[in-house]
Amino acid sequence: MSILAFIGRRSAVVALAGKIARRRGVRLDGPMGYEGQIAGLMDNVLGQRIKSAIVRYLKRQSIRQINARREAVVQALVAVGHTLRFVNGGGTGSFESTWRDASVTELAAGSALYMPTLFDHYAAFHALPAVGFAVPVTRIPESSIVTCSGGGYIASGSAGRDRLPQPWLPAGCALINTEGAGEVQTPVWHPPFVALKIGDPMLFRHAKAGELCEHFNELLLIRDGHVVQRISTYRGDGKSFF
Repeated sequence: MSILAFIGRRSAVVALAGKIARRRGVRLDGPMGYEGQIAGLMDNVLGQRIKSAIVRYLKRQSIRQINARREAVVQALVAVGHTLRFVNGGGTGSFESTWRDASVTELAAGSALYMPTLFDHYAAFHALPAVGFAVPVTRIPESSIVTCSGGGYIASGSAGRDRLPQPWLPAGCALINTEGAGEVQTPVWHPPFVALKIGDPMLFRHAKAGELCEHFNELLLIRDGHVVQRISTYRGDGKSFF
């Protein structure tokens, strides 16, 4: 089995590893680390130039500290006789910095597999969206507005606009500031060149990785416009509880 090693005092991690080694039926395979203060903070947000610059500075300082601490912990574990099958680290937002740590043997891509909207605002990387969800148009209250059924799959964390799903396709559509995305309905503004009728699907991108796996039983893998495979979501192995 693997453990989550909180990268802090080496003595605490070594003591924890010792307790694991003394337990029957349990084996320490390797430590895992998630640099949330690096991976989970946007640092290139439109309209937040000063804040983003401060976050990037703090990240640079933290990267040096966390890599040095992790390497020291790994060396300490090996020195007292633990054989580590792997040393896991990283996340979408820290992928580029974690690979510089020579003690890490495997990198966790994290939400990059989906590329949700929160990861549009990082200076270190840019990627194409890979997944979204569709909700149908159920009303057309005005010529430039359609109302979709549901769609309010809100990401965890401090409530804010960046936690809302965003219209994706057709391109050029946007949420209405006074409405947002709702659990019952989601009104969406669309440009004049977009023509939608009742029953048409509108595709949204979610903000973090978990929303789709919380609310849907399966993910559809699409190639050249055709569904080629269906994958059960991790929440309840194909059973949505929310």
